[in-house]
Amino acid sequence: MGSVSEEKVSTQVGKVQVFRGGVAGGPPVVYLHSAQGESAGLLLLERLADWASVTAPVFPGFGESEGIEHIDDVEDAVFHLLDVFDQLGLASAAVVGLSLGGWLAAEIATRYPERVSKLVLVNPAGLYIAGHPIKEIFGRNLDDLAVEMFADQDHPVAQLMHHMSTFATSTISGEIPFDMLRPLLQAQAATAKLGWDPYLHNPKLARRLYRVSAPTLIVHGAQDGLIPRAHAEAYASGIAGARLVDVEGAAHMLPLEKPDELDRLVREFVEG
Repeated sequence: MGSVSEEKVSTQVGKVQVFRGGVAGGPPVVYLHSAQGESAGLLLLERLADWASVTAPVFPGFGESEGIEHIDDVEDAVFHLLDVFDQLGLASAAVVGLSLGGWLAAEIATRYPERVSKLVLVNPAGLYIAGHPIKEIFGRNLDDLAVEMFADQDHPVAQLMHHMSTFATSTISGEIPFDMLRPLLQAQAATAKLGWDPYLHNPKLARRLYRVSAPTLIVHGAQDGLIPRAHAEAYASGIAGARLVDVEGAAHMLPLEKPDELDRLVREFVEG
């Protein structure tokens, strides 16, 4: 597998973590994480680094990235990501985004289509679909979230979520240590800056999807219990020429559950 290393990049809002690696001269691929903040140790990045030049910025408020206090909405988020692109010399790249990251990828592709050469949206948020709401993520029981986010409840991250939920409610264990909760609380606070109200969508995005000029692949985890398939269908119908693929045995956190299959789909799409 390819190697990925961490660095810090100075931006207008502060220093942010960036994971980079891969093949020199390979096609540039940017991965935008979900509200879970998955980047460090993500197996998918190592798979992509086997054939591409991979960049995975950590959004402000997640991990060790600074500057969430300077970001109030999606427009601020887009300008921040463009700043990261500029700092790293990415004039144009294939952009892969999961959930919240898929929403941000779509916002970039509608506003600055020349910066996105290929677009891969994995279980993307960002739209409001009447009758098919995105499930609540704020303040939820981690047991319930794990069931909605993972098809395989034996996945290590799903198991960790169940363990944290049990620990938090155990009368024997007492209160859960704050250091254990800190990453989750930070991630939820950062996500709330972008998606509290309106909830995880931009009311204007649907009517702007026609502006996406990049070839687009929509990937849906067939067992996703968090974002209904109707959202993937809306993106596919709103973006000219977009293709929708369902991945069985995967739920919302598809890159964690099916890294090899997602890597194959992305590679065939980017190189094809």
